[in-house]
Amino acid sequence: MTERMAQNADDGERELSFEAALAELEGVVQELERGDLPLDEAILRYQSGMQLVRACRERLKVAEQRIEMVLAQEQEPGQATVTRPFSVEDDESVPER
Repeated sequence: MTERMAQNADDGERELSFEAALAELEGVVQELERGDLPLDEAILRYQSGMQLVRACRERLKVAEQRIEMVLAQEQEPGQATVTRPFSVEDDESVPER
Protein backbone atom coordinates (compact mmCIF):
# COMPACT_ATOMS: atom_id res chain seq x y z
CA MET A 1 0.00 0.00 0.00
CA THR A 2 1.53 3.32 -1.04
CA GLU A 3 -0.86 5.58 0.88
CA ARG A 4 0.43 7.55 3.82
CA MET A 5 0.01 5.40 6.91
CA ALA A 6 1.33 5.96 10.41
CA GLN A 7 1.15 3.70 13.41
CA ASN A 8 -0.42 5.32 16.48
CA ALA A 9 1.67 4.03 19.41
CA ASP A 10 -1.04 4.71 22.00
CA ASP A 11 -3.85 2.56 20.60
CA GLY A 12 -2.43 0.78 17.57
CA GLU A 13 -4.83 2.44 15.11
CA ARG A 14 -3.71 3.16 11.55
CA GLU A 15 -3.91 6.70 10.28
CA LEU A 16 -4.83 6.69 6.60
CA SER A 17 -5.07 9.59 4.20
CA PHE A 18 -8.62 10.65 3.37
CA GLU A 19 -8.40 8.97 -0.03
CA ALA A 20 -7.09 5.70 1.43
CA ALA A 21 -9.76 5.66 4.14
CA LEU A 22 -12.49 6.35 1.59
CA ALA A 23 -11.23 3.59 -0.71
CA GLU A 24 -11.11 1.15 2.20
CA LEU A 25 -14.64 2.20 3.22
CA GLU A 26 -15.89 1.57 -0.31
CA GLY A 27 -14.40 -1.93 -0.11
CA VAL A 28 -16.17 -2.58 3.21
CA VAL A 29 -19.48 -1.43 1.73
CA GLN A 30 -19.05 -3.73 -1.27
CA GLU A 31 -18.29 -6.70 1.01
CA LEU A 32 -21.35 -6.01 3.13
CA GLU A 33 -23.59 -5.48 0.10
CA ARG A 34 -22.61 -8.88 -1.31
CA GLY A 35 -24.20 -10.42 1.76
CA ASP A 36 -22.00 -13.51 1.82
CA LEU A 37 -20.09 -12.80 5.06
CA PRO A 38 -20.85 -14.76 8.21
CA LEU A 39 -22.75 -12.63 10.74
CA ASP A 40 -19.83 -12.12 13.12
CA GLU A 41 -17.52 -11.11 10.27
CA ALA A 42 -20.17 -8.76 8.87
CA ILE A 43 -20.49 -7.07 12.26
CA LEU A 44 -16.71 -6.65 12.49
CA ARG A 45 -16.59 -5.20 8.97
CA TYR A 46 -19.47 -2.86 9.82
CA GLN A 47 -17.59 -1.64 12.91
CA SER A 48 -14.50 -1.13 10.79
CA GLY A 49 -16.57 0.83 8.27
CA MET A 50 -17.95 3.09 10.99
CA GLN A 51 -14.41 3.83 12.18
CA LEU A 52 -13.49 4.74 8.61
CA VAL A 53 -16.55 7.01 8.35
CA ARG A 54 -15.47 8.83 11.51
CA ALA A 55 -11.92 9.17 10.18
CA CYS A 56 -13.18 10.58 6.86
CA ARG A 57 -15.48 13.04 8.62
CA GLU A 58 -12.64 14.23 10.84
CA ARG A 59 -10.32 14.75 7.88
CA LEU A 60 -13.05 16.66 6.03
CA LYS A 61 -13.64 18.81 9.13
CA VAL A 62 -9.92 19.65 9.30
CA ALA A 63 -9.87 20.44 5.56
CA GLU A 64 -12.88 22.73 5.96
CA GLN A 65 -11.16 24.56 8.82
CA ARG A 66 -8.03 25.00 6.73
CA ILE A 67 -10.07 26.40 3.83
CA GLU A 68 -11.84 28.81 6.17
CA MET A 69 -8.45 29.98 7.46
CA VAL A 70 -7.27 30.64 3.90
CA LEU A 71 -10.46 32.51 3.08
CA ALA A 72 -10.12 34.59 6.24
CA GLN A 73 -6.58 35.57 5.28
CA GLU A 74 -7.77 36.72 1.85
CA GLN A 75 -10.57 38.95 3.21
CA GLU A 76 -10.24 42.68 3.51
CA PRO A 77 -9.93 43.88 7.12
CA GLY A 78 -13.39 44.20 8.66
CA GLN A 79 -15.06 42.14 5.94
CA ALA A 80 -16.88 39.05 7.18
CA THR A 81 -15.99 35.67 5.74
CA VAL A 82 -19.08 34.11 4.21
CA THR A 83 -19.27 30.36 3.78
CA ARG A 84 -22.19 28.11 2.90
CA PRO A 85 -22.64 24.37 2.72
CA PHE A 86 -21.69 22.73 -0.56
CA SER A 87 -24.57 21.49 -2.66
CA VAL A 88 -24.21 19.17 -5.63
CA GLU A 89 -26.84 21.25 -7.41
CA ASP A 90 -24.46 24.23 -7.19
CA ASP A 91 -21.58 22.34 -8.86
CA GLU A 92 -21.97 22.26 -12.63
CA SER A 93 -18.99 19.90 -12.95
CA VAL A 94 -20.91 17.05 -11.30
CA PRO A 95 -22.86 15.10 -13.93
CA GLU A 96 -26.55 14.59 -13.24
CA ARG A 97 -27.74 11.07 -12.52
